[in-house]
Amino acid sequence: MKRAMLIVAWAAAACTAQAQQRVVVADAVTREPVERASLYAKEGGRFRAAISDEQGVAQVSFAFRRLTVSHLNYESQQLRSLPDTIWLKPRYRVTAEVVVTNKEPAWIGEKLREVVRTKQQRYFSRRDTLPMRYRTTSLDQRSMYRYDLTGRLRTLGRDDKLYAMAVDSSIVSASDSTTLTDVANLRRMLYEDFVAELDRGFISGHRWAEDPDYEGRSRGEVELVFRSKHRTDDRGRLVLDTARCVILQAYRFTGTETNRHERVPKVLYAMAQMLTGYKIEKWSRHYRVKYGERSDGTLYARAVEYKMYMETNDHDEDPEQQDYTQQTGGGFPNMEATLEVGEATKDVPHGLDAPPMYVLPRPWYVRYATEGGRQEEVTLSHLPMKFVTTDDTD
Repeated sequence: MKRAMLIVAWAAAACTAQAQQRVVVADAVTREPVERASLYAKEGGRFRAAISDEQGVAQVSFAFRRLTVSHLNYESQQLRSLPDTIWLKPRYRVTAEVVVTNKEPAWIGEKLREVVRTKQQRYFSRRDTLPMRYRTTSLDQRSMYRYDLTGRLRTLGRDDKLYAMAVDSSIVSASDSTTLTDVANLRRMLYEDFVAELDRGFISGHRWAEDPDYEGRSRGEVELVFRSKHRTDDRGRLVLDTARCVILQAYRFTGTETNRHERVPKVLYAMAQMLTGYKIEKWSRHYRVKYGERSDGTLYARAVEYKMYMETNDHDEDPEQQDYTQQTGGGFPNMEATLEVGEATKDVPHGLDAPPMYVLPRPWYVRYATEGGRQEEVTLSHLPMKFVTTDDTD
């Protein structure tokens, strides 16, 4: 009998290089180091890149005429030479650090519990087909991958599979023409939605404080800052409409400890370590969402930004696992993605004119894969697309 296959999310291993030049990437406002910034250049058809570590340090081991420095939370820069420190300008409002103490105003918990109580009808009761654009960019030290997809997103409403999509335009930019389509980050942005995951446990497991300098207070909005009571790598902010008890936008950062705890089943992770040597070394995640409002007052995730860095080890030599990995594409340690969703329109194609819908299952990091589950992943890795070589793109 064919054994069940334990499959794991894959990330490229880091490489070492000679003649490295050290540079620090830092926030131009807070002066704090910026981790997982991408520094890359394309010279003579060859792509080279470096990624800053937890201290903001990057080792640039390649020559360049123009170096691009980017991070989802900062404005990109292009450099002709390498300074000792690269100062990145934040893309979002930076306020003074808000001290989160054990003394928490009672109204915060009351308002957030009301969000939880009413979120199903306010955010997730509507079944729509919405126009969308998804873009993901990934890189390692020697290659870059981009995938642009425009189409329509449909909400299904089933617990295990809440979304499906139709593809209108699909473009892959990479150096390898055999590269596949990648909607893994799209699935993460949809299913790891902040409001969907907000519950009473999350509220009680974090300390909360109000940012007194938030500019939207005259409209009945407040910005709340939160930090985990149990782990140091879980923090963020959200904007709350106190009159309607709805969340308008949110940002959350989680690190390795929190991500392992929340995203990976402990039993399967232990089994993966035992059977394949799979180990998550580093795992950081930035998630930012803005919610839009429909004409009937319900809300939906209108704009999402997502950044993930995942460094793993995997020594599995199982031919079945290797074949599956080849059919679904590889992976990159440093990934960034955006999702823009528009309002519902009436001109949605029907019948024979309608393009096929592809069901989007929940994202995973370690799981047992059934034959049907493996086939779903293969299908989503082979969506209709146009290929453009990165030698012809910036």
